[in-house]
Amino acid sequence: MYAQYKRDYPDTDVTYTLYKYIISSVNKKTVETLLEGNRFNLGHKLGAIYIKRIARNFSKPQINWHETMKLRKAGEEVFVYYTEDYYRFSWEKSRCVVANRSVYCFEPTKGPLGNTRKLAKYLHSDEFAHLNFRS
Repeated sequence: MYAQYKRDYPDTDVTYTLYKYIISSVNKKTVETLLEGNRFNLGHKLGAIYIKRIARNFSKPQINWHETMKLRKAGEEVFVYYTEDYYRFSWEKSRCVVANRSVYCFEPTKGPLGNTRKLAKYLHSDEFAHLNFRS
């Protein structure tokens, strides 16, 4: 993206370091906005990104392995299942006006510093955080 920026604006004084800093700052502010429960409109008829609540399907229970292993170390042979709703980042493509939009997808960053981890930490740190998000 920076190479394209330099081609479009050859007389600019913006270095790659400054360009990277600006893009990173915008991305961090966007994630903060999403964690507050707001939608982020991508503009140019690309739809919006938001965090949505998904109701748990109890016909296919999922095992909470962290809690199950804690109990197994204590000597109990039981399975602990998730019971609460779960949350994830979502891209609203219904208003997106792009050719072949079914080919495109939105995947938030993962890993120790990723956005999915930030969402999980936010939900565990604040007991009322789940009220910010809609279904």
